[in-house]
This record gives sequence, C-alpha cells and structure tokens, in this order.
Amino acid sequence: MSRSKIISILVSVVIFLLCSLLPVYISAEEFFDNDFDYMLDVPEGYKVAEMTPDGLSYRFSHDRMAVSLVLRLYVDGTYSSTKDAVCATLDKFSAQYDIDLFEWEERNAVISSMKMTIPGSSVKCSGWTIGVDLEKYNAYLVLICYADEDKAEDCQQFIVSTLNSLSIGKSGRYTPGIFTSYAFPRNKSETIQLKIAGKEIFTTIDKDDAAASEFVIDCEWAVLSLYAGNDLWKDAWVRYYKCIFRDSYSRVKQCAADIQSAFEATAKRKNPENPNITMNEILLNWVQHFYYSRNTVNKKSADLTSIPAILKGAASDCDGRGILVCALLGNMGTRSALFISREYKHALYGADLDVEGAKIYVDGTDFLLCETTAKGVKPGLVARDMNDTEKWIPVDFFPAHSF
Repeated sequence: MSRSKIISILVSVVIFLLCSLLPVYISAEEFFDNDFDYMLDVPEGYKVAEMTPDGLSYRFSHDRMAVSLVLRLYVDGTYSSTKDAVCATLDKFSAQYDIDLFEWEERNAVISSMKMTIPGSSVKCSGWTIGVDLEKYNAYLVLICYADEDKAEDCQQFIVSTLNSLSIGKSGRYTPGIFTSYAFPRNKSETIQLKIAGKEIFTTIDKDDAAASEFVIDCEWAVLSLYAGNDLWKDAWVRYYKCIFRDSYSRVKQCAADIQSAFEATAKRKNPENPNITMNEILLNWVQHFYYSRNTVNKKSADLTSIPAILKGAASDCDGRGILVCALLGNMGTRSALFISREYKHALYGADLDVEGAKIYVDGTDFLLCETTAKGVKPGLVARDMNDTEKWIPVDFFPAHSF
C-alpha cells in the first residue's frame, strides 16, 4: 500500500449518505487511558458496546451509523513488534489486508487497509487499522475502524477522522495525527519570508505542510458537515477546530521561534514584566493586514485557509488567522483559545494576558479578546454589536491542566 493510494482514496470521497442517519442526541466523546497515556478524540456518537474484564479490549459502536471501532491493548510482551500485534489482531478476524510500516513521532507504527466478515455472521466490512508501540509500557495499541461494505466508501473520511484522533502522551495532542503523518511525512523544508512590523523574517516550514493541513481540513469538514442541523452541532464544531489546531501547532514551531527571536528585545524593552503582551500586539497587527477572503459560494468545502498556506501569503478569514496566532502564541508560552459564533458568523481569539479589555472566562482563565480582521483594533476591543459573551463558543486549545 502506497502513501499516494491513501491520499487518492480519501480526498475523492464526499460524505452524503450518512447525513440522514445521525440522531439529534449523540454527544462528543474523548476517551482517555491514564494507565497507558493515550487519548482518542473521536467524532460524536461512539459508545462502548463491549469490553473484556481485563479492560484491554473494547468495541465501540456508533449511534445510528454502521461504523465500529475496535481497540486492543497487548501488554507484558504478548508480541515482539507492532506489526506482529496488528497482523495477529487482523488474523483473528480472518481479514484480508495490506500493511505498511513507518515511524510516527519516533514510534514504530503500522497502517493497513482491510476487509473482513464479522465473526459469526455474513456481514462483510471494510476499513482501516493502525497500530503503535507504547514502548514505555512494553505494550502495543491496535485500533480497527470499519463499516459495512456497502457503506464503507461513504464512511472513509469518518473512519480516518476517528483513527487520526489518536494521540500518545501530552505532547502528542499537539502533533499531526497518524494518518496525516503517514500520508505526508516530513522530510524537506522550504524557506519562507514573513514581513512583520517592518522586519523581514526568514523561517522554514515543510514543503508538504500546506497540502497535509488541507488534507486534514477537507477530512474534518466532511465529518463536521454531518452534524448540520443536529442539536449537538456545537460539539462537532469545537472538535473541528481542535483537529485543525492539533495538526497545525507543530508545523509553525520554527516560525514561532524565529518571530520570537526577531522581536524578543523589542518586547522586553516595551514591557519588561510581561513581554508576551507586546508580542501579542505585534502578531495581532500583523494578521489584521492579511488579504481577506471567505468562501461564501461552495458550501461543500471549508472556507478555512490552512495555516501553512496563510504563512505563505494565501488569503484568509477570521478563524484561520485566529488559529495561526493561537498556535504561534502557544509555541511562545502564552495560553490561548479561539472563540466562534454562529450568530455573529465570526471568530476571535483570546490570550491569557493581564491587560484591561473585553474578556471571556473559560476554565479558570480570563481570555483577552482580539479581533483579527479589522485593521488597527487593539487587543481587548470588540465591536458593540458582537459583545454578547453568551454568543461566543470557546475552543480551548490548552486546557488549564495541560499547559
């Protein structure tokens, strides 16, 4: 199985079939395993259907959708490699599969497309399998996500979103997902030029960063679209932005370091006690002067420009600019959040800075609100017709306990 195969399979899929199947009462799910230090932030609607007494095997079913997720942990030297663990799991299902080995965040990883018949039935299914080593715990984690064969093509992006939500450890929550990393391995950087506050800053991103980020946006937009009109659209919307932020965060790490280095002396001179206040002002003024563009015609695609593309000069909207600044500030050590509003059709970002101005309280923190699309608007100033804080939905990229 080649990387080009997975890209061609997934980017050509548009999900329509499932829209009528989603109930209005499903809820967002985040699954944590503190013992083995991994997390799954799966799309709304998964519930535990079965589990073994030892807590090492689970099957999650999806409300009203023919999609299932199987999780299996192998501990205490049951297998000697990630590949062995994946193959043994798929062999138990008598599955047909292609398998590929690669490295994901310095871990041995496996990805596989597969087809199988559910044991004890005649139901044919197809989907994807991933496996990673949890070397610290002498364990292997295997995830299989599949759908009934007659619905599998329409479920491709939903399945990928599910598996791509896996993260290992605290730092893993801010690195690209396993599917994205496999399809777009980082191997060659390119130099880009940024013009900020009269300075020319040369920095680097990976040549495939923009394409990888757009892959994630397209996949997660297809999933988000399933929840339009759903009572819990809000949960899906928050997850959408978290997935994109997660993918973008480490991609701008070098940019953040180079920008901070260029303005560190200036920021310290202007505000010795809290130079990050000045840094936020510099970044805000910078993005306010980007070329503005919003997709108001093609509702089948996201109107969000990828963060690497924005850095390379592409036109952008409020939410893309907000995510960019949040990612840069986070890499510089300032906690931040995005605020989105369906009523206002707008997005702001908030920064954890001790400055007077309009703020929204989230999880113990007062976030200073910043407007990215109106030139010259200072941090803490919000238009009067958008100042109802109840109409802003927080997307907290850095929960207080994790920053």
